[in-house]
Amino acid sequence: MVAPTLGLVQQLLDEFGLKHSIDDEGDLVVRWEKCSIYFFFYGQRREVLQARVYLNRRFDVDMRATLTLLLDEWNRTKLFPKAFTILPDDGMVAICAEQCHDFEAGATRGQLKYAIGMWVDTLLRFGDWLEDQI
Repeated sequence: MVAPTLGLVQQLLDEFGLKHSIDDEGDLVVRWEKCSIYFFFYGQRREVLQARVYLNRRFDVDMRATLTLLLDEWNRTKLFPKAFTILPDDGMVAICAEQCHDFEAGATRGQLKYAIGMWVDTLLRFGDWLEDQI
């Protein structure tokens, strides 16, 4: 059994052929043209792993209600990832979606690799779906 660590997640991303880096805040990120997926560690022993996609496209604040209705539809009809709007410092509306799991009990390396692969796939699919809707 293993717990997710920064080094292990980096190894798994390498195995998927995904170029990754550590940003200025120390977070692990994989970047694409339309979005970036960040990996965050939470919990007392950093046993909770979260993958969050930030879409690069931003929207006027006037569109937030419309976007929220669209994301509500996604959240009602899809099991995951959870999608929502945020208001970054630039005053524009941004859209995120995330997957998260508590690995306190551990997992096999294969299970962790499967989870990360599934998360990346579903987060990217969410981004594609949203682009089709707007």
